[in-house]
Amino acid sequence: MTIHDVIKTRREQLGLSLRAAASRCRIDPAHLSRVESGATPPSETLLARLAGVLEIPFDELLLIAGRLPPSLRQLVEKAPHQVAAALTDLAGMMVAESGESYGEAVLGEPGIRAIEDGFPFEYLSDIAEVESWRKEVWRPIYHTHKWWAQRLGSVFRAVILGCATPKGTAVMDLYASAVKLPGPVIYDPFMGSGTTIGEAHKLGCTVIGRDINPVAWRVVRTALAPIDRTRLLNLFAQLEATAAPRIRALHASRDGNGEPCDVLYWFWVKQLDCPECSTPVDLFSSRIFAKHAYVKKHPGVQVICAHCGEVFPAKFTDQLVRCPACQQTFDPHAGPAVGASAHCGHCGSRFPIAKTARAQGEPPRHRLYAKLVLRADGTKEYLRATPADEAAYQDACHAFEVLAPPIPQVEIQSGYNTRQVLNYGYRRWDQFFNSRQLLAIGLLAGAIGDLPTCAERDALFILLSGVLEFNNLFASYKGEGTGAVRHMFSHHVLKPERTPIEANLWGTSKSSGSFLNLFQSRLLRAVDYKAAPFEITLDRSAGKPAGRKLFGKSRPMGADVLDAWPSSGLAPGAVYLSCGDSAATDLPDRSVDAVVTDPPFYDNVHYSELADFFHVWHRLWFGEADAETPDTTRHPREVQDTESDRFSDKLKGVFTECHRALKDEGLLVFSYHHSREDGWTSVAASVLGAGFRLVQAQPVKAEMSVAMPKLAAKSPIDLDVLMVCRKVAADRRPLVAVEKALEAAATAATEKVRRFNSTGRHLSLNDVRIVVYSQALVELCAGRTAADGLVAFEHVLDGCASMSQQIHKEQGKQVQTPASYPTDIGVQASLF
Repeated sequence: MTIHDVIKTRREQLGLSLRAAASRCRIDPAHLSRVESGATPPSETLLARLAGVLEIPFDELLLIAGRLPPSLRQLVEKAPHQVAAALTDLAGMMVAESGESYGEAVLGEPGIRAIEDGFPFEYLSDIAEVESWRKEVWRPIYHTHKWWAQRLGSVFRAVILGCATPKGTAVMDLYASAVKLPGPVIYDPFMGSGTTIGEAHKLGCTVIGRDINPVAWRVVRTALAPIDRTRLLNLFAQLEATAAPRIRALHASRDGNGEPCDVLYWFWVKQLDCPECSTPVDLFSSRIFAKHAYVKKHPGVQVICAHCGEVFPAKFTDQLVRCPACQQTFDPHAGPAVGASAHCGHCGSRFPIAKTARAQGEPPRHRLYAKLVLRADGTKEYLRATPADEAAYQDACHAFEVLAPPIPQVEIQSGYNTRQVLNYGYRRWDQFFNSRQLLAIGLLAGAIGDLPTCAERDALFILLSGVLEFNNLFASYKGEGTGAVRHMFSHHVLKPERTPIEANLWGTSKSSGSFLNLFQSRLLRAVDYKAAPFEITLDRSAGKPAGRKLFGKSRPMGADVLDAWPSSGLAPGAVYLSCGDSAATDLPDRSVDAVVTDPPFYDNVHYSELADFFHVWHRLWFGEADAETPDTTRHPREVQDTESDRFSDKLKGVFTECHRALKDEGLLVFSYHHSREDGWTSVAASVLGAGFRLVQAQPVKAEMSVAMPKLAAKSPIDLDVLMVCRKVAADRRPLVAVEKALEAAATAATEKVRRFNSTGRHLSLNDVRIVVYSQALVELCAGRTAADGLVAFEHVLDGCASMSQQIHKEQGKQVQTPASYPTDIGVQASLF
């Protein structure tokens, strides 16, 4: 599009007449008419004026007009070859190949698919490994907001390709190609953060997503909606001019020289009165309140004096320090709080923390004791909180009472993941914040609410929602050397923080977890990714594999999201997202080609109990608080339970509905792992009871091995298993005896472990177990009824455990032949 077309089109989009636009530019309308017709080239002076009138950055207009902005001219003069190379890379980023449809659609036809045979999981795992460490960089669109168990986009891209192509397809070649799949209808009944939805959308599929949790639904819907980057920047600029100064003023202070400065972080400590003598006790477990993330390499720490409260530097290795203010010595590693109890320094008694907090019927008090400031010269300084700082906080409390912004005074319901906070005396979600934080949230939410209703405004509200996990009294300080704020869900539970940190909500250039910081690192990054999606490939030139962005393999993302099933059906490439129970949908019979999903784990993270933290704010911001919208995301049909039979029953309900909506030759593929046997029997009962049979299991690298809930077992689980299922009638495998089935499972599991070993990946015992359990279930499903298949699987679990230990032990050695593994299951094959 030429500069002339851009000017005219943008003017008409804004509803400006030629005369009105010319008047604002202070030029004659006839001159602007000649510019728009292409008869007269615009001068730089006119382009500068048009930039303001048309709400387009001046540099962009210059580039469209074929002229270099002044900043780029300097770079070209300084390093022309580097600029030329960068522009060449940029051209590859911005030009997405149209791609060719891959042959004919095979999803509705009989035949083995690529994901059933020959799926390259070991090579895909190398790519997934790179993505797992920086998921928000490699797939930013799924990380604009917090969700739990966010799966890897590279894996799900390959899964969809494997479902849509026949056996023998070079899946990894297609993975790195500009491929389109315009035929398949892909459905995810547990869409969560939207990984399946986004990857299928990038491939050109028709996409259906559903989730019972409204937070997940709203986040995915907002992430996939078309976002105008220029409009988003303009709206952000309005917030920067209106709300930002008022919020920043809440975090103004003075540095050690008495000069004005911004506070990056305020440091607080929880206080309880001693039950014996009523003396306030600070719940410090250590007097070291700030240290570097790599403390062995950078041993400098910040200490608060146990006697006078002075803040001073020390070394982490110091066992005894002397306060420069009061000259008292003490052990900086010790504090009044030890484990679940605290010691009163006044009367010497020890008391239980949670019980004492619960007895008072409200959360513990908080005492401000320190701050980290950003000086005018850009340096940082740790200081003791002053009486002026305390007075400033009281002023903020008063301002909050006067302004009285809407806040969610919603009761916290008891549950698996909320018991801990209830035991600390928390009763409402607004108690997770102090008054200054609530004031800042109210100011920013009010300013966003004053913006015009549009997709960009919704995106800013979702961004603010995500910022809340870093700006509350459950967040803590990680220290220098990494993102400074440890968000409240770092343990996937609502864990009361005894020494919380209060950050600057709007933020500065040196802030972590702020609205400013996350606007740039989350929202803009996601918008840019949608405009020019890229895939991850490996660069092995430096020895250790590193990730490289591969552009031009997908069309730009973003679509008008449908909220209801159209009477005429979904058009090719449409996106339909809904919120509700996935065991009861409006999908027509046999309308889906493949179900690709990642169901919850039954005994770990209860998503709704944690998502309520965000939901109570969403109800306020999106105008749902007065409607018939529940104030909790909990639902009796949520597929989550601490009891395996109830979990299995609810999961079976969803899979049964998937069976109805799935075409007869369609596939159900879901990722799963579990370290315990009941986790496997429960999912087996769900799959078999819903009318499916497991026909293949493909292990693949999962999210970070150090993440929860992967540390539930003694040996961490680093793999997921892609459970590939067909309808009973479409599974044409013959019945084999149980002993033969277990031998076949041993052969297949051994081969899969060897394939991982061949790429340098050594599996943990629990990783080997999930390979063995899933493969045994594959073999035992063939030709059996649901009841017989489940009984057979339950009887071979001991044999599977022994087999897993043997295969794990033999990694890296000359592996035994599978027939020598323990397969004696102690039951008669004739029973099955």
